[in-house]
Amino acid sequence: MSATTHWEALLAWLHQEHGMKIGENDLRVECRYRPGVGNGLYALNVCPPSTTLFTVPASALLNIKTLVKRYPPRTPPLSGTQLVTLHLFLHRPEGNSESKDPAFGPYISVLPRNFDSHPLTWQVRNSCADLLQRLPPSVSKVLDIVARRFQIDWDTVFEYLQDHPHVIDASSRSDLDASVSFTKDPTTADDFLWAWLNVNTRCVYQRLKPTGSDPDNLTLCPVFDFANHSPDPPHLLPLPSNAEIWGTGSKRGEAYGLRTPPDASFEKDQELFIQYGAHANKTLFAEYGFVNAMPEGHVLKGIISGEVDLQDVLEEMLLARGAAGQWIKSALEEEGYWGDWTVHSSPKPAHPSFRLISALRLYHSVQVPTTSIPRNPDEVLDRWRDTLMGRHDSISPENEQAWRGTLLDICRKVIRRARKTLEEMNSSRPEQDADGWRQYAQDCIKTLWREELEVAEAVIVSVVNGEEFW
Repeated sequence: MSATTHWEALLAWLHQEHGMKIGENDLRVECRYRPGVGNGLYALNVCPPSTTLFTVPASALLNIKTLVKRYPPRTPPLSGTQLVTLHLFLHRPEGNSESKDPAFGPYISVLPRNFDSHPLTWQVRNSCADLLQRLPPSVSKVLDIVARRFQIDWDTVFEYLQDHPHVIDASSRSDLDASVSFTKDPTTADDFLWAWLNVNTRCVYQRLKPTGSDPDNLTLCPVFDFANHSPDPPHLLPLPSNAEIWGTGSKRGEAYGLRTPPDASFEKDQELFIQYGAHANKTLFAEYGFVNAMPEGHVLKGIISGEVDLQDVLEEMLLARGAAGQWIKSALEEEGYWGDWTVHSSPKPAHPSFRLISALRLYHSVQVPTTSIPRNPDEVLDRWRDTLMGRHDSISPENEQAWRGTLLDICRKVIRRARKTLEEMNSSRPEQDADGWRQYAQDCIKTLWREELEVAEAVIVSVVNGEEFW
């Protein structure tokens, strides 16, 4: 089916099976496909501020409330992510055909058919080693965290299907058969990965549980997930929810829809965007498989906000300090200052995070390159803690000068490795693929490295200019 045919089939299902209103004043958007860009959500007519664009009935949403009664219970219960992923796994479309799921088939049929360009796919398949090896260390770290989440969910759902093999009988796929031994072979893992990435990249927050922070407060919503991400406003907003006032909605949850913001209108045929949270590019790439565009020089100038996580560099520095490094690490962990050591290009001036400053201050509280624990550890820690609590602005003028010098060294190291990787990538040709995603992936990775380079350059300028931080 074409994108237009899929869209029409989805609307027919939403209207006929779930009673969604799709009249001119009820559905003000449509999905359109643009070559080289993909699907997007576009305004059918002028949309003034605070205009409801569509409302999807609760019964058409894929979440823990609409699915829980379809599957045998488990103790502890499957999470929202695991349950929705299980359902998609059981009803994945075969080849180019449509999903045969009698309940949500028309919706599942419009979901992405593959995630070849997503870095988690490369890691799970043990493929694309050239791309994985090119990732900045901070991105690899986030990707490892995402991979652990995936593995936990895959292990849990696989165990569930082993305990309840008859669940497989409900699958609409011809290649799943409960009478045949269900194993963790690469094919089933790949099918589960497809389902899991659809949930991870397309779910939206919806209050379904009494506690607002419950991880099961997520849903997949037809129509909504055609909208693309943009870091720049204006963004579409979710309709107000009674659940946020009363704790939860009805037993089946609430309808979900989008509206225009109160301070912006949209022209006919204008593409409408959402925002996937205020995430750094490393998170966007590891979680969703894309990055925000960053024209060359915009991060350095502070036009676009850039961020670099320096965890790997500091860990190397501490490892080289032997017993002193281990002592510093333990102190940082005990005080809650281990990790999340970042530098930022904006707001101006480009700056290190307070957590990074604090770690470097403690690093230089033990004279470099000493590798032994200080003779007066409590005294050293007390002086450092005074800066954490705001009782003193610094440990000493010498300590301030030392950590600022080390920050310069760190930034220069980041610049060297970024330039080296970019030069190597620019001098090599990416492998060809039928869908052209490898070039796209290469461009994303280059953007990640260019961000690191420009943020480090901007921070060097700030330090050299004597900017005061925090």
